[in-house]
Formats: sequence, C-alpha cells, structure tokens
Amino acid sequence: NGELAIKLAQKGANAFGIDISPLSIENAKKDSVKVGLEGKTFFSVMDAESMTFENNFFDVIVCHGVLHHLDVKKAFPELARVLKPGGQVICVEPLAYNPVFQLYRKITPHLRTEWESEHILTTKDINESRKYFNKIEMHFFHLLTLAAVPFRKLKIFNYILGVFEFLDGFLIKIPLLKWWAWQVTFILSRPKK
Repeated sequence: NGELAIKLAQKGANAFGIDISPLSIENAKKDSVKVGLEGKTFFSVMDAESMTFENNFFDVIVCHGVLHHLDVKKAFPELARVLKPGGQVICVEPLAYNPVFQLYRKITPHLRTEWESEHILTTKDINESRKYFNKIEMHFFHLLTLAAVPFRKLKIFNYILGVFEFLDGFLIKIPLLKWWAWQVTFILSRPKK
C-alpha cells in the first residue's frame, strides 16, 4: 500500500511504487494525498516481471518482501534493466532454510499463498542475480532474535532481545549457519548491460 515509497518521499526522494493489485495502488495514492506527498510519489499498476519504465531509470530500487512473490528469473533481468549503472537494488527477503520457520510456514498456510510458500528465497535464487549484477553484498538477520518473541510482553523483553541480538552477531558470521537466519538483505549493484 505504498508505505515505503511514502517514507522515502518524506526523506526527499521522488518515489515510485508498483504493484500488480489495483486496490493496493489506489490505497497508496490515497495515503500519499493524505500526507501531502502526491507530487513526490508516483504509483502504478504494473507487473514487476515486465516493467514499463525506461532503461537506466532508477538510482535506487527497494524490494522489501517482494521477490518471493515473483519469478526471480524474470525479475532480476528487469531490475538490472531499469537500474542506472551506478545504482543499487536493496532486497530484504525471508530465507527458506531454518527448520523452525519451515515448520511455522507449514502450520500457518492461511497466512500466505501457495506460490509464496514455494518460493521463499534460497541460495539458488540469490545466485540467479549473479547473471545480471556484478556485485552482491549480503547481510543476514534474525537467527536467535525471534526466540525473544514469546517474552515480548515482559518487562525484561528488551534485555532478552539484546542478549539474542548479541549472540546473533557471532552466529551469523559462521558460513553455513548464517543461511538459517530468518531474513537476508542483499544489495545488487553494477548491473550487467
């Protein structure tokens, strides 16, 4: 519904938001008008696997929880096409490997579509981006920190969360273990043209 685009526009960006859902785009436009940013935000119904933007259009592209809804073999070349040579694509996505999260996804199928469930990102998906970008920078998040969730209503929650964040700082540096993190942020740059 355009929340991220509106936040970016509030920071001074000309922000473009796309979604395949006309309802989401209509909501985004209404919210943009409510906060007086209709001249800084531009929302369009569009397929992210076949965008109508010109080549080299964007300085920065943010995909927050988007790629696992798409066919990355179609999305990555489109992202490379519309990104300026010196630009960056910032992707924040859940990962498929943690057995606790896999179990949670299986017992809560009503929270996501079948497509989404089958396309949570893997190393294979992220490696697909290497065909279209010369540089990939990766950061992993939330390995143990989600174990703090049951304590969120306790006064000591922030302390417990801090301990888990501290431990994550070490554990996520272990090469194979980092892939069990709940989320990854990866930055794609230097598109292959």
